[in-house]
Amino acid sequence: MQEALEVLRELWKEDGTVRNLLSKAAREGYVLVDTKDMPAHLLAALKTALARLRERLGEEKPSTLLVKQTGKGQEERKPMTWESPEGVRYAVHPHDLAPREERHWGYRDQRVEEAKAWVERFLAHAEVEEGPSLLEEALEREDNPHFRRDDLIPADLEARLRTLGWKGTLEELPTLVAGLPAREEAFRQAVGSILALVDPVRKEAVALKTPMGWEVRGQASKRVMKAVLALGLLQDLLQGEWSVGEARRLAQDVEPYAPGLLDKLEAIGALRQAAYLLKQYGRKRQVAVYRDLATGEPVLKAPVLA
Repeated sequence: MQEALEVLRELWKEDGTVRNLLSKAAREGYVLVDTKDMPAHLLAALKTALARLRERLGEEKPSTLLVKQTGKGQEERKPMTWESPEGVRYAVHPHDLAPREERHWGYRDQRVEEAKAWVERFLAHAEVEEGPSLLEEALEREDNPHFRRDDLIPADLEARLRTLGWKGTLEELPTLVAGLPAREEAFRQAVGSILALVDPVRKEAVALKTPMGWEVRGQASKRVMKAVLALGLLQDLLQGEWSVGEARRLAQDVEPYAPGLLDKLEAIGALRQAAYLLKQYGRKRQVAVYRDLATGEPVLKAPVLA
């Protein structure tokens, strides 16, 4: 066996391939298999060489695992935890431990302590600045053919706005939304000016507004009576603040006898939604700026989540 060890030692010195292979086998814990045809002295020499090499590699790179002796001949290992600035505690697992330490992967490692301290110092040096709004950023990128606006204007809303004459650019959208008050006033006047409910089939008035109130002609049906009541409630609703949903529920009963109300409400609803989105996207955002601890140069900017 001694002669075989000498041969391996010479190969180690002269052949880099052999040296790399033996080092990898020792470091990663290779196991010799299918050794029945291998001479006994060579097998013993290989096992001895790998064992010595493992010992030497272990001496060159000592473990950084922190272990506390309990005094009873046993080792006590405690999991590493980190508490974020928001007060949330996380378990930290040093997955980069050497293979010989994998059985302790869930316990404290000095490298994790150092990384934790660095991250906390990095976060502590953040500065908050006022950044551009989402709308401003989108307007700057609108001419970029690769820019997608899907996350700003939903597809269904875009389709509804296009029926109102919108050509699809964010730059035009505020102008379109500016016409919302005029449409709301036109709808209020249209509802208030209804003086008769006309049967859509016979083209005859089934209800007329008189100084004394509404007069139902002929044999009053439940639908006509419901339309008359809904129209009165709708006119009262429009005298103050109102929602499209409330107005739509009432207008549905009036629509068969006074067509066009639902189309006007659909346009108002689309413009109100667009106005809301423009207001939200137009708000300035706070941006956290993280700087290099050594140079002070900004290395990362991220929106501050409210």
